Amino acid sequence: MRWVAVIPMVLAFALLAPSPALAAPPPYYPPIEYVPAARANYDAGRTQAIRAIVIHETDGTWLSAANWFQNRNSKVSAHYLVRAWDGGIMQFVAEGDTAYHARAANPWSIGIEHEYDPRHAIPHTIAQYRASAQLVCAIAKRYGIPTDRAHIIGHNEVPGTDHSDPGPTWNWTYYMQLVNACSWQRPQPVARAALRTVPGQGYVPAAGLEFDNVSDEVLLLQWDLAYLGFMEPDDVAAGGSRFGPLTEEAVTAFQDAKGVPSTGAYGDLTAAALVKAILAAPGDLPIRDLAVGAESDDVARLQSILQRLGYMDLVTGYYGEITADAVSNFQQDSGIYQTGVYGALTRMALAARMRPTLAREEIVIEEVALTRVAFVAFSIYPY
Repeated sequence: MRWVAVIPMVLAFALLAPSPALAAPPPYYPPIEYVPAARANYDAGRTQAIRAIVIHETDGTWLSAANWFQNRNSKVSAHYLVRAWDGGIMQFVAEGDTAYHARAANPWSIGIEHEYDPRHAIPHTIAQYRASAQLVCAIAKRYGIPTDRAHIIGHNEVPGTDHSDPGPTWNWTYYMQLVNACSWQRPQPVARAALRTVPGQGYVPAAGLEFDNVSDEVLLLQWDLAYLGFMEPDDVAAGGSRFGPLTEEAVTAFQDAKGVPSTGAYGDLTAAALVKAILAAPGDLPIRDLAVGAESDDVARLQSILQRLGYMDLVTGYYGEITADAVSNFQQDSGIYQTGVYGALTRMALAARMRPTLAREEIVIEEVALTRVAFVAFSIYPY
């Protein structure tokens, strides 16, 4: 949804028609503040089953959007509004009622507005993306909505619409990675603590993986291949731990490169080659698993890596709640079940994510060195 003008603030709830009290959401919903829309701005009840979620941009501040939804003359509303700076969520219309947000899609969709106002330097933020993805996952779980782009759509994708939001700055790739990471449909192995790895090599999964397997062992294999350059990290994060066509292709390419029979399946020979390849290109990350309460140089090294990737600010050497939250956020962005614990999966995902960063830093160091050489040469031979 887009506004051209900022609407004057309307705070007098007494002037609005009364709204029914909102039932408490299921416990798996993120924190939500309820601010009722004007009664003239939505229909009570539904005429069709909820089967989609529509993503909107405000093109204005969250305050102007909130005021607009409370203005009885606007005839506009959305079920939710997600604030930019901190990801705070406001609900204006009950999910069981029909908000006026996407015309023909109103009867069968839930609308989520996202604060976005480039005129006042309000961009989409990581906090906003994360909060919105958690909300979408909760809604999808509640109504059995598939968490794919056929059912999570932009306002501009609604049939018959004349709206263009969300615009080109909305990062669908990143957003859907977050949705896939928290999705109720993402298969999770029952025994997470029993990650099967090659004996003595906790960074490589045990052999015996093949097409259509879904497990954390598959996810570890994918991050290993991403670390070695055979898969894209973004593809791994969005893959849901499934051994699909991209993984099969990457395994085959790895087998070809290492002289292993090109079967596309992950067997003993491929596992042995993977161990050898990673040992030949070790990453500078802690080898031991780490959790809350740990205090060591390894923790400081982990924090330094998380800092360089933008997940935390301070390096203290102590694994407290701040570090656990940073690890959890990284895990969510990487398609890893959120535990807040640093283990094999998180280790290899960090290693894969760090390689481009290290490459960029090496380029900068080389450029600085060349500049110094040129400066010294000019100082010696100014003419």
